Amino acid sequence: MLILLPPSETKTRPLEVGAAALDLATMSLPGLREAREQMLDAARDTAAGPDAAERLGVPASSPGLVGRMLHLAEEPVAEALSVYSGVLFDQLDREPYPAEDRQVLVQSALFGLVDASHDRIPAYRLSAGSRLASLGRAGSWWARRLRPVAAELLAEQAEGGSPVVIDCRSGAYRSMMPMRSGEGVRVLEVAPVQERDGVRKVISHDAKRYRGLLTHVLLTLPSAPSTPDEVVDAVRDGFGGLQAELDGDRLVIVDRVG
Repeated sequence: MLILLPPSETKTRPLEVGAAALDLATMSLPGLREAREQMLDAARDTAAGPDAAERLGVPASSPGLVGRMLHLAEEPVAEALSVYSGVLFDQLDREPYPAEDRQVLVQSALFGLVDASHDRIPAYRLSAGSRLASLGRAGSWWARRLRPVAAELLAEQAEGGSPVVIDCRSGAYRSMMPMRSGEGVRVLEVAPVQERDGVRKVISHDAKRYRGLLTHVLLTLPSAPSTPDEVVDAVRDGFGGLQAELDGDRLVIVDRVG
């Protein structure tokens, strides 16, 4: 099973003491190394410019982030799950998940894709909408380079025992690397809704929390579900009152209130 997550805007900077620096050669998906090097160079060039904060999306309250992006290669690194923070990642265990039949990839405007259990990364500030000095919008630049990666990932899932992809990404990051069902693989887009008196409302503000809870449930199962129906059953058993159902290629998480 493959689980795709969005990154978080907020990140926890690894401790300086004893922390290693970024090493692209050790990251997963080595075919992305050249693209990662190009993006890192562009991010540094952008950080050196007069409009760096605007281009990188750095808030006025955190001007130091620009300087850190300028020297990103020297920034301390740590396991991805300890760097990404916020509502979604707060639902996950901070230690790497040992399950070999499940892979968690985080979509990243800086690295393309990050393996949550393997890759060590710095805290960075870059989003799909960031405008790089020489590359344009990060999300658009990555889209062409990630297209063959998506095909490879789908082929790997088709050959495995759990040909299911759980897509927890937001729209901007799905556009960076579209993945659709086909060739023996089901790609399920996670869609949380709240139901009150039979009327459903799409959950937007708190959607990340539900996606984090879903990811936690799927990663803590003894084995990966092998079909979408097994995913639904696992969610119903592990979500504590929440329901799940399939609507085509949407995995609808239903929170009934009132």
